Amino acid sequence: MRVCDLTTLYLDGGQGGVNTYLEEKARHFAERGIAHAIVVPGKRTSHTKLFGSDLHTLKSPPLPSNPQHRVLAQFGQVQRLLREFRPDVVEVDCAYLLGKVAAAADRCVPVLGFYHVHLPTFIARPSAARFSSRLAAAAEHWAWRYVDYCYRHCDRLIVASRDMQSRLQARGFDRLERLPLGVNVDLFRPGVATRLPEDPTRILYVGRLSREKDLHVLLEAFQRLAPAQRFSLDVVGDGPLRAQLERQAAGDARITFWGGMPYGEGLAARYAAADVFAMPSPNETFSLTVLEGMAAGLPTVAARRGGPIDLVAPGTGELAHPGDAADFAEKLSRIAAAPERYARTREHAQTYAWERTFDSLVEIYQRALARRSVAS
Repeated sequence: MRVCDLTTLYLDGGQGGVNTYLEEKARHFAERGIAHAIVVPGKRTSHTKLFGSDLHTLKSPPLPSNPQHRVLAQFGQVQRLLREFRPDVVEVDCAYLLGKVAAAADRCVPVLGFYHVHLPTFIARPSAARFSSRLAAAAEHWAWRYVDYCYRHCDRLIVASRDMQSRLQARGFDRLERLPLGVNVDLFRPGVATRLPEDPTRILYVGRLSREKDLHVLLEAFQRLAPAQRFSLDVVGDGPLRAQLERQAAGDARITFWGGMPYGEGLAARYAAADVFAMPSPNETFSLTVLEGMAAGLPTVAARRGGPIDLVAPGTGELAHPGDAADFAEKLSRIAAAPERYARTREHAQTYAWERTFDSLVEIYQRALARRSVAS
């Protein structure tokens, strides 16, 4: 089988969920002997190897509002690479027009979309709501129209959580496949217990520092925690809101901003040094970082919306009301007071090993190929 991934969500020189997904996918496909090409935007055009996969980076313009994100606009070059590689299946992100580009390159090849980002309520509404509710509703309406246009060029649409599946079905989307993502349980492991009774409970956040993550909720929740319970907060990640968040936390020596960390042993060590993982974002289609924290043995407090609803099971953490800093703080305090009640985190994360994800993904590819063969 020959598989090609097209995505504009890859961060060249940065780190994000799509980067992690593609790296683990390349590793798994190399072990299985699956020919794999990846086409992404970047600062310059290049061709490198990622495990056994061909990683094609095309020089692309940055988004004015977020220069770390680039737009894969060289459709002619994308189609040329598709014709040269001659994939059996093409996978695209559904936040952009790459499904149409892939379908135009070869109408006999099935195109599968992966729904990594939910634009209508995760991006459009929060951005426009700063101005007026009417503008927010209009932005959400047009974002749904855009998503529908991107989706119509795909044979199937893959979603990672039940919550996203139900939202899309409610809007009339069919041809859906649900595929939970995974975690590298060999990389992310619990640390050696060296914590003393007088040490603070270390809360960890890992992810983009951007508006849709609701990090102001986490900072407010942290400041609400009772002084009798000692806490510290480690924030790992970078993004357009970093300076604003650092100003919000100024003067609080308990909060440390570590900046972005590459996917690997250093990041895994940061998880292993923590006690609790926090994910305040109500805008997660899945949340790989929640799983990474669980694999490291960390109970989680996350917003009760999107992917974390599936991931935070009994004995692994608590779900808080989205946007409610007081409830988030109460859930953090509950875990800190009785951490032994949340002993299933590592065991739970092991059921989401990446190998299971990609074995299931290959089965989805094979079904798509079979449907195309019957239709032909």
